[in-house]
Amino acid sequence: MDTTGTITSFSSTPMTRFSIGGDVYGVQDASTSYSLTNPDSQTLRFEVQQGDHAWYDDSSVDRSEVSGAVNIPGGTPLNLNYQFMVEANGPNGSFVNTANGWFIVGQMHNDDNASGVGTSPPFAIQLVGDHLQVVARYVAPGLDPSNGAGNVQMLTLWTDPNPIQTGVYNNIQIQADVSNTGGGYLKVSINGTQVVNYSGPLGYGQGTNWEYGIYRSTAPETVAVDYRNMTLLTGAAATSTQPTTPTQPTTPNVAPTVTQVAASPGTGTEHVGDVVTLTLTLSEAVTVTGTPTLSLNDGASATYVGGSGTNTLTFQTKVASTDTNTSALAVTGVALASGASITDSGGLAANLSGAAKTFSGLQISNTPIMPTQPTTPTAPTVTQVAASPGTGTEHVGDVVTLTLTLSEAVTVTGTPTLSLNDGASATYVGGSGTNTLTFQTKVASTDTNTSALAITGVALASGASITDSGGLAANLSGAAKTFSGLQISNTPIMPTQPTTPTVTQPVLSVADSSLSVAGRGGHVDLGTTLSTTDPNDTVSLNIKGLPKYETITTGDGTTFRGGDITLSSAQVASGLTLTSYYRGNAHPVATLTLTASATDPVTGAVTSATPQTITVTDPRPSATSGSTTNQDHGLHHHLGSGSSTLAATVPQTTSLADYDTAKGSQASHSFALLNQYLAGSSGRVDGGQIAAAMSNGTAWTQNAFLTKPQH
Repeated sequence: MDTTGTITSFSSTPMTRFSIGGDVYGVQDASTSYSLTNPDSQTLRFEVQQGDHAWYDDSSVDRSEVSGAVNIPGGTPLNLNYQFMVEANGPNGSFVNTANGWFIVGQMHNDDNASGVGTSPPFAIQLVGDHLQVVARYVAPGLDPSNGAGNVQMLTLWTDPNPIQTGVYNNIQIQADVSNTGGGYLKVSINGTQVVNYSGPLGYGQGTNWEYGIYRSTAPETVAVDYRNMTLLTGAAATSTQPTTPTQPTTPNVAPTVTQVAASPGTGTEHVGDVVTLTLTLSEAVTVTGTPTLSLNDGASATYVGGSGTNTLTFQTKVASTDTNTSALAVTGVALASGASITDSGGLAANLSGAAKTFSGLQISNTPIMPTQPTTPTAPTVTQVAASPGTGTEHVGDVVTLTLTLSEAVTVTGTPTLSLNDGASATYVGGSGTNTLTFQTKVASTDTNTSALAITGVALASGASITDSGGLAANLSGAAKTFSGLQISNTPIMPTQPTTPTVTQPVLSVADSSLSVAGRGGHVDLGTTLSTTDPNDTVSLNIKGLPKYETITTGDGTTFRGGDITLSSAQVASGLTLTSYYRGNAHPVATLTLTASATDPVTGAVTSATPQTITVTDPRPSATSGSTTNQDHGLHHHLGSGSSTLAATVPQTTSLADYDTAKGSQASHSFALLNQYLAGSSGRVDGGQIAAAMSNGTAWTQNAFLTKPQH
């Protein structure tokens, strides 16, 4: 049980062992001088470079770790406390991790000998990029825990949302019971804040041992981590120990080291007067006093210029004629003359041995570069000439635009013109400050007819000029160009007479020109359709002659009444239904006149198709049964009401074709007369008229009245 974290009998040799607080750990590294070091009695420093692995690993792994030699039985509580730090290995003191697979810095390793198969750790502290993460794994009791068996359940319990801070120790406490049969748990606190509180199955039912350092899938960057004050309690001691208040993280007692050296420029040949900037990146921020220098293999030195308080120091050297020519500049060392120093925040001097570096391809020449003779400036030239339109015949009043493209931007003063072979000229309209100048000419009746317009020259009259930014006049000889196919005609184009817009006559189709419909709410489809060959025309249907006892209803439920109605083509297309409300005993016939019209939406011109008619007959209702007394009762009832319930203007055509042969009583004829009268809605009943009709023995008088249409 480790309660002190004190390191004794330290060894960095693989397969050897040493003690931490009395617990024995075995070394698993690549056996390099930097793989595992012991800066003080409480601290272990681990470092890997690409290709560093233990004797039992392959090349896909980089490893520098120590592993507990004694397994802790499953179901045993444990309590781990330690401080952990990553060293800077990137720009501006950052931490870079590109391992594509895993990067474990602490794990409870399964007893794979007991399992009989290789496994992943039941729980691990790892790095994903530059973020700390805690993961856990387990299998159900009795199942194969090997990765290939597919039984392992992996849980990502926490990922730090913030990047890890380099050069700072983090206090880490882990409490766990690795058991997959009940009672398993994992609790993790970072710097006094609990980040994981998991209860559930953990591990594979075997013992485990604590293993820490660096274990990653191989990656190109060098990384180093530091552990100190590692303690491990198990059993009752682990559960009785209360979390202690974390100590304030302190700067590690490890000397800053040079992790990277760069030159700018990095390649090429530098001559007398050229400046080379050299940058040292260290593992942590440092303080610079005095003026350190870098010794160079060309006999010169690079002087410190800045970076104190950061982990990046900058030096510069200017190539002199006294420098030695070299094919590859190199930093050979760091000179700290006259009391200069480079130390960490605790005053520990930096280890600057890593500053030595050779820059292959960066040559130093003590021969100055001879300046080249200034060249004679060249005038802007015309590189392209275009016309718009480029072909066709242009007549009086037409405008032709001509464009000159030059080799560089020019400034135009005044109003230059282009001379043309039709006797006219094109006047400058814009483009100063660019390399494209625009000219225009309008064809006039005085121009000469030509089969190919041509620019014959540029005229700079009245002080006009075209110059470059230095005032050098443009060479405009390239402006001359003939535009084959672009003709000029001094004859104006006579305007054509506008054509009168036309409107297409619509087509009206009537399925049946003779319809019959029962009164008292009977209905029939009118059977009409409209069509046109011009989709732009507005088409409508006008219906005249609709009696007042009939209505027309469209497919959307809109009802129309009246003797003169107009419907849109959409309403016609929805279907038209005629409904009769005739309540008389005759069978009137109405004639509907249908006219289709089309209107041009632009001109308003209207055309109509030949009108068509539909006759609509309301058949006579079936004979009324009952006695004369009942009829008389009905007669007196209607007389008493003094009015009719039917529309007064309902058109009718009444026929009593069988009057001459039917020999009914005078009362029957009078009753028919009353029905006719009421059906026609002729107003209040005149009792005298009815009485006269009943006493009149002349049949033609009744017949004339009965057959008279009551519209």
